[in-house]
Amino acid sequence: MVQVTVEDAKPSKKKLEIKVEPERIKEKKNEIVKEIRKTAKIKGFRKGKVPTEIILRTYKNEIENDLKRELMLEAFEFAVQDKKIETVSDPVFTNVKFDESEGLSFTATVDVKPEFELKEYKGIEVKAKPIEVKEEDVENVLNQLRDAFATLEEKEDGVLEEGDIAVLDIKTFTKETNYPINEFGGENLNVEIGKKQLIEEIEKEIIGMKAGETKRIEASFSDDYPLRALKGKNVVFEVKLKSVKRKKLPELNDEFAQKINKEFKTYEDLLKDIKERLKKNKELEEKERQKDEILEKLLEEHEFELPESLVNQETNQMIMDYVKNMYYMGVDVSTDDFKPQVLREKFEPEARRRVKATFILLEIAKKEGLDVSSEEINQVISQHANAQRKPFEELYKEYQEKNILPLIQMEILGDKALDFVYENAKIVEETENNKKEDKEEKTE
Repeated sequence: MVQVTVEDAKPSKKKLEIKVEPERIKEKKNEIVKEIRKTAKIKGFRKGKVPTEIILRTYKNEIENDLKRELMLEAFEFAVQDKKIETVSDPVFTNVKFDESEGLSFTATVDVKPEFELKEYKGIEVKAKPIEVKEEDVENVLNQLRDAFATLEEKEDGVLEEGDIAVLDIKTFTKETNYPINEFGGENLNVEIGKKQLIEEIEKEIIGMKAGETKRIEASFSDDYPLRALKGKNVVFEVKLKSVKRKKLPELNDEFAQKINKEFKTYEDLLKDIKERLKKNKELEEKERQKDEILEKLLEEHEFELPESLVNQETNQMIMDYVKNMYYMGVDVSTDDFKPQVLREKFEPEARRRVKATFILLEIAKKEGLDVSSEEINQVISQHANAQRKPFEELYKEYQEKNILPLIQMEILGDKALDFVYENAKIVEETENNKKEDKEEKTE
């Protein structure tokens, strides 16, 4: 009852000419009428007993619209299954011709999974960079720990210098009208001077102030200043320095080590643990770097046209995430830097890379028979739920309704495929000789 012809519109797009015979239209119409009869409320008739001709007359437009829509979707689903077409986008229907006595015909255009020859992915050679924990790495961790366990003491002379902790009240006003700008300022703000926690215009002016003093600071901001609250304005900051504190860093000894972890007995135990953790982190970083290099080689080896709908979808998602993050950071997103064309040029190359990588990795997963269990999907959703502080069941239902579950499955499958390629790669220790060879290759 459905006739289908298929032609290639592009390497990653198919055009389907579909025709539905009158017999199927009649059957479908009867099905729709039966469904309407179950709930139809027409004066003079009991529910479920309204005659067909009354329903056809009363619900004429609704029946015709439902008939066309349901038949087109039904026929399209039949067509892609019958012709074994792997679609990656929703179809676009055009050239719709509908006549109950002659049939329904239409054109469906849809993006499809690109066809390409999978190149050899086992035995990819990657050079492993040496893992080295330097003394400066250990020193940085120790400084961070000392900073975290530091105590604050009131500074006797109360004079603010770089490295001090200032407790501030900041009020902001427009210079011309003295109108408050409540979006910028606050009370009891703890700021470490020299760490760029304050805008430069304030920080450079408050150094040298004494606790208890108040200072008015004037500043002008350009039209392209990134913070929305201050952009293009002449302002006055009223800054009250409530107190000045200085950090007292703990001594590096056995007592300090025991504060970090009660299982440590000596300072040497702490050093040993830091070195082991640094080494493990560097090993994980090196593994991820090697996997990135493998993925780059896979991308270089494969050339095929990508479905533009997926590229646009990925680009749009990246743009939305970026703009949202910048907005919440207080950046003015109405500037030229945030124009749609500028953002598209910025993010589309990476979007293409991601889409292409996904197709390659999913093809590897298919060839190797890799699969994703429901437990693995649930584990990811559980992590998302904890991060968003939502109940698992609520987030699972939300993902189900938004059709996000297949995307999670694809992401897990892609990661598994890349892990498989990594496990089957040829990891070569980097030496002076092969470093020299790499340099020569790059200069050729």
